Amino acid sequence: MCGIVGSINHNNIVPDLLAGLSNIEYRGYDSAGIAVIDNDGLTTIKRPGKLEQLKQELANQALRSHTGIGHTRWATHGCPNEANAHPHSNDDVSVVHNGIIENYLQLRQWLTAEGFRFQSDTDTEVIPHLISLFLEQGQAPQQALNTALQHLEGAFAIGVLFRKEQDHLYAARRGSPLVLGQSDQGLCLGSDTMALAPGIDRILYLDEGEQACMTRDSFQLLDLNGRAIKRDMQAYTSQQDDQSKQNHKFYMHKEIHQQSDTVRNTFKHTQHLLPELPVDFTRLDRINIIACGTSHYAAMVAKYWFEQIARIPVDIDVASEFRYRSPLLSRNGLSIFISQSGETADTLAALRYTKALGQKTLSIVNVAQSTIARESDFSLQTQAGPEIGVASTKAFTAQLAILASLAIHAADRCKAIQIQESNRLLMEIAALPSLIDMTLELEPHFQLIGESIKDSHNAFFIGRGSNFPLALEGALKLKEISYLHAEGFGAGELKHGPIALIESGVPVFVIAPNDGLLEKTLSNMEEVMARGGRCIVLGDHHSCGNLPLEVESITLPACDKVFAPIIYAIALQLIAYHAALAIGTDVDQPRNLAKSVTVE
Repeated sequence: MCGIVGSINHNNIVPDLLAGLSNIEYRGYDSAGIAVIDNDGLTTIKRPGKLEQLKQELANQALRSHTGIGHTRWATHGCPNEANAHPHSNDDVSVVHNGIIENYLQLRQWLTAEGFRFQSDTDTEVIPHLISLFLEQGQAPQQALNTALQHLEGAFAIGVLFRKEQDHLYAARRGSPLVLGQSDQGLCLGSDTMALAPGIDRILYLDEGEQACMTRDSFQLLDLNGRAIKRDMQAYTSQQDDQSKQNHKFYMHKEIHQQSDTVRNTFKHTQHLLPELPVDFTRLDRINIIACGTSHYAAMVAKYWFEQIARIPVDIDVASEFRYRSPLLSRNGLSIFISQSGETADTLAALRYTKALGQKTLSIVNVAQSTIARESDFSLQTQAGPEIGVASTKAFTAQLAILASLAIHAADRCKAIQIQESNRLLMEIAALPSLIDMTLELEPHFQLIGESIKDSHNAFFIGRGSNFPLALEGALKLKEISYLHAEGFGAGELKHGPIALIESGVPVFVIAPNDGLLEKTLSNMEEVMARGGRCIVLGDHHSCGNLPLEVESITLPACDKVFAPIIYAIALQLIAYHAALAIGTDVDQPRNLAKSVTVE
């Protein structure tokens, strides 16, 4: 969730550290800082709040160094303030850390008894003091780091500086991702490739339990026991150009408008790979799909597709709960894991759990070299490109494009549908980009609706069938970026409790494409109207054609009912976006949220 940067090269690395931190602001954070080594020792500068606060402080100092680390912190232990910000340093060691040290209280008591004084409320501060303890016992820096790692329990990715080693930068990974980068100028470190210094043309992801020692021109990998590992960097082409907002005010708006391209590219890419997918769908008796947040709602939509088109039973799990119910997995099953970043901690833990039970695993990710992709038996990559906005938009519809293609492919292999129907469905998916463009042209209507709900205390979303999870996703988008309370429900569930929340004027979004459940959905809408709710129908020409005069509606392009969730997602994203703009929130970096959730 937090962001790590590090750099060691032949130039002044302070600009590279700040550039890296700027590139990962999208991950979500509440403070920022850097630490560097020079002839005077370790210098640590950190500030609460936005990165601009740190930049202003550094502008008043002539800070130069060839070796340094930086961090953007998302609070887990201790409130957002300067003392709790990273890096955490003492006279000899400076550390940046992503993750959680689960035994930090015991380590803190031990280190306090040894005479170390703590300045923060964080779990991270035990790391530099623990390393220093072993330095005081006569261990060399690399050995002291390795010994300290043996005492840490939990998940972590760390970057480490030693006062007495100006020409070395250390890193270690257990549970949280870290990537090394290299150019002709030197080496660098990041929590993802976006954090790496400009000009990088080679990268290497640390595997679980690995450590790295970097100099300006080379690096050495070590395993859990401190033994050397030989592995080469891979060629890398930077995607820095994709980070501009172009003509959009926010990244989220840009990414919403990229969805016709991302769906098109993802569909083409997936169709190319599916014939080589090493899964015998005729022998599968069950599919498990595991994910978190928006990706979980994509999984819920896919359940309808797999069961209705391919006739394969599907179980859906929230990744954070999956392992803890001790699920019974079929010997002839397939587990699918969905994660935008490919680093989601709960999803990764669920993946490892299923692999330990011998289950075949498939991942759907947006980062080809991510941990989840590398640890899965096989992986399909969405072609969404970097998604900077914290609230997922284009990644969601790209995930749906893969899942729809996969369901049709499974149906073909199982002969659950005729070839003519399969071809028709594939043609419908291929037509989606043009329908997305038509939906985007309706943005002025979505803007008016979004602005009209800015003073609402509550908002509700209802849908049936595969549009039920879309109602959940619409509510999530609205509360994520506007901070309005919003809930999504299966329309038929209203009378089982939620209808008690309906009162005069409360906005209720009714997702109502022309499908076999339309009449039932509109009947549920009538129940809302009878209690004074403000109904806003999202439908097509058929479903919006004969609505009561008091019902507001937006007519979306007609599409095949199977793939309506992809089109209707665009509408819900734009409504949430414009509601947030009207309220004045930070659309790209909503409070308390992080893009990549790398802790449980």
